[in-house]
Amino acid sequence: MANFVRITSEMGEAVLQHLRDSFFADEPLNKAVGLCERGQPHAALERLCTATIADGLSIAAMQGDTSIEKIQQSSDEKYNKIFTILYTVSRDLNLFSTYQVDRILECRIISVSNVARGKGLAKELMKRSIDVAKEKQFKLFKVDATGAYSQRICSSLGLRTLRRVRYADYCGADGRPVFNVPPPHDALAVMALELP
Repeated sequence: MANFVRITSEMGEAVLQHLRDSFFADEPLNKAVGLCERGQPHAALERLCTATIADGLSIAAMQGDTSIEKIQQSSDEKYNKIFTILYTVSRDLNLFSTYQVDRILECRIISVSNVARGKGLAKELMKRSIDVAKEKQFKLFKVDATGAYSQRICSSLGLRTLRRVRYADYCGADGRPVFNVPPPHDALAVMALELP
């Protein structure tokens, strides 16, 4: 049984190592552009993750009493490709005006190690993230769901798809798709849940 805890700054390096070993290589857009190899660091992505950890709103699933599993511009063109689609699709939705809110809790990363997948941990992490948003009195919870699995989890928790951009239709200046994402991941879905 997993123990769910709020991530502290002291856990930062262990969290980053977990992300290097799983999310950095496995997230569909990261994989599509070959952002980095499994286990390898990526400076710009790590800066984003460190800033997110500093918010004090992130949650980790811990196994027993062990530690966590062993939109900034960058000079990295691959990183910029990913964050350009994420930023522009969200910007065009104008969520602050549309929902008349001054704050949005954005769930940026859900990551489960290879050995712990298929046990419902991602859904539980998402559910607990929604609970944190409610606890902190956010009125809108948002996810840029880049993969089919995260989209399925979000839908099951009541998030609505606000915009869906098929990767095959998102083309660069040359007219070719920017991302060659393997199935079953075929689109970016910006999803949200209004909170009481």
